[in-house]
Amino acid sequence: MVSYRNIRVLLLILSLILICTPGCGFIQKDQTPEEIFSLALSGLAGKEKLSFEGQAGLRRESNGVFENQFKFAGKLEDHNRLTLQTRLPGVATSGGTQMSATSVLPAGQPGGFSASFQRRKGQWMALSNDQEPLRGALSRYNPISQLENIDRMNKTIKSEYGGGRRTQILRIELKPEDAKAWATTQLDAEMSAMREEYMRKAKAIGGTNQVKLEQELERVWEQGEVTMDKMMKQASVQTVYHLTVDRKTSLPLRLSSESQVSYRDMNNKKNTEALVTDVNFGAYE
Repeated sequence: MVSYRNIRVLLLILSLILICTPGCGFIQKDQTPEEIFSLALSGLAGKEKLSFEGQAGLRRESNGVFENQFKFAGKLEDHNRLTLQTRLPGVATSGGTQMSATSVLPAGQPGGFSASFQRRKGQWMALSNDQEPLRGALSRYNPISQLENIDRMNKTIKSEYGGGRRTQILRIELKPEDAKAWATTQLDAEMSAMREEYMRKAKAIGGTNQVKLEQELERVWEQGEVTMDKMMKQASVQTVYHLTVDRKTSLPLRLSSESQVSYRDMNNKKNTEALVTDVNFGAYE
């Protein structure tokens, strides 16, 4: 006859086996925050399809008031093909770069603009399409690319309380020099995308007006690049992410971020801007 004590021992052994079995997908209590992040990234990399919805906004001078807020959504298909689309028409401004939504639909209908990307050799490349204005400007809102870039940078990762039994929250702070270099790279990419877009429109005009317009655009762009380079050299950047991970599957559920840039403008006035984003993942396949 099996005694009550024996049953308790068997249950204890079974629990230990379930906890210690590798590959079961559960986040273990003794795993480091770095290991949890790596598992989340690996799980994300193995998915063929997923979707996400997010929102972004710009806050100036830490006054708590957000400007130019907009929503966006994305869908990953065939593992390497991603479509991003803003959900609301309007203008999104970040780090001094203005992104105008040109494909605005009638009032009351969803509008905005979209961008398509293809992952090639570990990099997300914007696909050229005349119907996707300023596609490069949307690249910074790709949460998959964000996580992949975070993995390559110097950072500190800590566990935070409040995740509950089902989730684990990680606080990821980039090293300031890496955060600044990344912000500069993103701004350069956005500037290049805008330049290509406007040059394409100038070329469509043709004639002598095309030459004059292209020359003026080149002058404006060169001046803008010099100004941006000067500002970014003196700027300081702080970027913090919060990643919520499912304890059972090790998959990311939510990624929020705040990237704060402090710089001096042409009048030597100190300014502070913070780009804040919040993304929720879903529909993993």
